[in-house]
Amino acid sequence: MLKKITFIVILLVLIKPAYDYGPKIWGEVNNFLNNHSNEITDATNEIITVVSDGVNNIASNISNGTNKVITTAATDSTLPNEVQSVEELADAFYYYFSNWVTEFEIHYKGSTSDIESIIERAVNDAKIRNQYIEGHLSDRKIEYEYGVMDAKIKVYQQYLTNPEQELIVDAEVLEILSSVNPQNMTDFQKVKFVNDYIVKNTSYSEDTEASPHSACAVVSEGKGVCQGYALLALKLLQGLGVEAKYVVGEVYTGGHAWNLVKVDGEWYHLDTTWNDPVPDRENTVSYKYFLMNDTQMRLDHTWIQSNYPEAKSTKYTFMKQVDHAYELNGYMYYSNIEDNHLLYRVNLDTGISEKVTDSRAQYIVGYEDWLYFSNYSKGAYLSKIRTNGTDESTLYQTEVKNLFIEDGYLFFTTPDGLKKMSIQ
Repeated sequence: MLKKITFIVILLVLIKPAYDYGPKIWGEVNNFLNNHSNEITDATNEIITVVSDGVNNIASNISNGTNKVITTAATDSTLPNEVQSVEELADAFYYYFSNWVTEFEIHYKGSTSDIESIIERAVNDAKIRNQYIEGHLSDRKIEYEYGVMDAKIKVYQQYLTNPEQELIVDAEVLEILSSVNPQNMTDFQKVKFVNDYIVKNTSYSEDTEASPHSACAVVSEGKGVCQGYALLALKLLQGLGVEAKYVVGEVYTGGHAWNLVKVDGEWYHLDTTWNDPVPDRENTVSYKYFLMNDTQMRLDHTWIQSNYPEAKSTKYTFMKQVDHAYELNGYMYYSNIEDNHLLYRVNLDTGISEKVTDSRAQYIVGYEDWLYFSNYSKGAYLSKIRTNGTDESTLYQTEVKNLFIEDGYLFFTTPDGLKKMSIQ
């Protein structure tokens, strides 16, 4: 005679906010309970729940430094009819998780004296194998029938994404990474590229077609919330060969997500969401939460520190004063937030900063040994200066912004529209 037990797991932290999904979830739970007369146990938070979720045909692992997105199933293309250990059970869960399967059954053969713990351990093992997948897991429900040496485990799993959306993510990530050559980039440059791309191309918003908590919403719609920012950052960083982690914690507004990244052997915090100005400022990137150590981060973020590596280095503490950054010939030129937005530069090897000019600079770009910027000490006029701080002059006596260089031309916007100027 098999006993039948049902577990219901509701994940509300960072995955689906209670104010958004709570009524729907509890409605489904009530319907389920009304149709089942079995013993019901409410699993605590996101643990105890054994739920595999099968879906995702795309466990997109990204090859290091090759700008190539590999889309493969997590394990073998076929599963055995039954599993006989915690490890095999975890393999099965991970297979379904990585293929985004929403409903599946696993036949477990073995002692069921501690079946609840066996399932919990297997689920947790499967989840931690891939943080990108784990970050997209949502609500799950599990029920199982078992005898002394046999259990049939039925799982119902929801996700913040689906196989079709993950195909979109893979294609978009591949396109983004094709614009750079990671073999010619430092770790710092790789992390800055990811931070800049996400901030410049994303607006913080819950108004999305895909889940705003997913990487798909951020990469395909240019909108999302912290979870989507951090999951896309994780995927892009891994695609560039940067070791990174997805971090779940809290800030003053509640649950929050960001990343840890390893740069030249040291761990640092990266919060792309809090580097994105709200309301959105097109092409403006903040670095207040870029390569921070634990001490800096603890001022307004909390997390279970034992779950993550320590970030102790102070090498990049200067980044909090950086605005409108532009890298050129081993230096990063920037508008210094802490010194009236004057034009500064920092040697990226030594971390030593120095002032370039007493002019207030924004929208900084460079070509050869010249810098071009919007000079807010002179009406935001277009100005240029040599990288050593000499020969400063005004080129265009109208307010300009959004400077960029392409094919030997300097492009900028004015109240009259887009303009271009030859700089060769």
